[in-house]
Amino acid sequence: MRFDRNIQNVIKRIVMAYNAKTLKQAADLMNVTASIIGNRIHRNSFPHYLVLTCIIDTGVNPQWLCTGEGEPNIDGLKTEKKTIEVSTEALEKLERIAALKKDGAITEDEYNLLKGSIFKAN
Repeated sequence: MRFDRNIQNVIKRIVMAYNAKTLKQAADLMNVTASIIGNRIHRNSFPHYLVLTCIIDTGVNPQWLCTGEGEPNIDGLKTEKKTIEVSTEALEKLERIAALKKDGAITEDEYNLLKGSIFKAN
């Protein structure tokens, strides 16, 4: 794979992958300062760490991110982070069985069985 030699293009794709409006916003999402990104642009130095962070955080297609070729998302699919909702009751049950396991009242297998019963599919 040949990397895009214009580092600004790579940075623009990073910003797009995060759906950020500004470079600063993308930097904040990556937990780096905007000056770190600015230094990469100024030195025209390929931002390996930023690219890896972006791939892990967003699921973006590495080839597209590094070269601009292909689709932004792997197989052309949009990836989304998923969330789950857990009831307070289920969390309380999980805390109780975790306490039992910690105290040695139940085994690891019993813990996993009970935990599985709390979160079983309906």
